[in-house]
Amino acid sequence: MSKSARERLRQERSLRARKEKRRRALLIGCIGLVVVAAVITGVFVQANMSKATSFSGALAPVTVQQDGTVVMARPGVTAPVLDVYEDFQCPICKEFEHLNGAQIKQFAAEGKIKVVYHPLAFVNPQGSLRAAAAAQCVPGASWMAFHDELFAQQPDERVALTIGDLKRFAAKAKITDPAVSSCIEAQGHAAQVRQLTQRTLASPDIQGTPTLLLDGRKLSDDQVFTSTGLRDALEAATGAQG
Repeated sequence: MSKSARERLRQERSLRARKEKRRRALLIGCIGLVVVAAVITGVFVQANMSKATSFSGALAPVTVQQDGTVVMARPGVTAPVLDVYEDFQCPICKEFEHLNGAQIKQFAAEGKIKVVYHPLAFVNPQGSLRAAAAAQCVPGASWMAFHDELFAQQPDERVALTIGDLKRFAAKAKITDPAVSSCIEAQGHAAQVRQLTQRTLASPDIQGTPTLLLDGRKLSDDQVFTSTGLRDALEAATGAQG
């Protein structure tokens, strides 16, 4: 092979090598862009799924029941039933309320569901018990305001809520009836809360809080802890009722 032919061959090989290098760089760059786009999309979807709901309308009537539960529903609405098992000193319950509390209120206000709250006491033996017993003292018209204040002012779960805390929260919820304050101090509903908690936690479906049952069926974590998951579950149930 002549010197000029060898030189041409060397140049062609060098050119092919440079082209291959550029092709690989472009391929890696494209893959990188796809990965970044997928990550951004995933973050965006997750953010929307975890976006806190909001509702500023009038609530459905709230009734404190003799058995220790609390019902929120429009008159005549008996189904579907959403049972909410919660503990006022449970930090995960606070997160759930922040995420989905407003959505539940809206569905009830629109007459689509009947909500039954079950305040339990097991996260903090003293504080949870005091809070649940105090909630039983509050009339229906003020109950949700007190409920929301309890979660808004929730301390570390290791720090037990005191009677003074509960009376202060009641005042922030604009509850001025001295009978409510006396009832909170007396803790006359504590024994009932203990019994309700023991009976509830004996169920295999309810081993912690928050737990949600929709027409008796336990909702999954994805349904409880994402706003889109709960909305889809409620809409499916209300559609089935229709």
